[in-house]
Amino acid sequence: DSTGAMQKLSALIAEIEAEAYARGQSDARKELLDILGAGGERASPAGARRGRPGAAAKRRVGGSKRAPRGLAPRFVEQALRDHPGSTVQEILGLAATDEERLIRLLSIRTELRNGRTQGRYELRDGRWSLAASASAAAGENGSSGVPRMWRQSGTMRRPANRQCRIPHPRSRKPTETRTRAGSA
Repeated sequence: DSTGAMQKLSALIAEIEAEAYARGQSDARKELLDILGAGGERASPAGARRGRPGAAAKRRVGGSKRAPRGLAPRFVEQALRDHPGSTVQEILGLAATDEERLIRLLSIRTELRNGRTQGRYELRDGRWSLAASASAAAGENGSSGVPRMWRQSGTMRRPANRQCRIPHPRSRKPTETRTRAGSA
């Protein structure tokens, strides 16, 4: 009796595996035909619109797809150029293509944070926009007239070793100068 139950169970498992294999094979065939454009609808290869030719979205180990490399920075910059003063959620909502919808919220936040430290984006009251130097740089070959080391973190900071007019604490003359580093 237990041998018969084991055989039934084994047959049931084999049937389930065969159905899953056939379903996976069918899905893989459909996806391949869609990529090649021979499926029921005419689809251009992923990545043919922008980016590298044929740069299709990659599938992760867990089964979810990833956006092509470099798509997040291009998408964020274009979104802020078209819609300045957007929140992170609004930027994510501007995704129009299937590839852009693959960009994760964390990727957009990371790009905005990195771009802010590089002086490309500005954050004001929770809303992001292109930095004034970044929009001006687009028109004049990337030169904003301000040294790059002064534009870090979106603020105009002077290097510590430069001489500036700071009144000495024990001096009554406000014009007396000293260096920031503390050496004369």
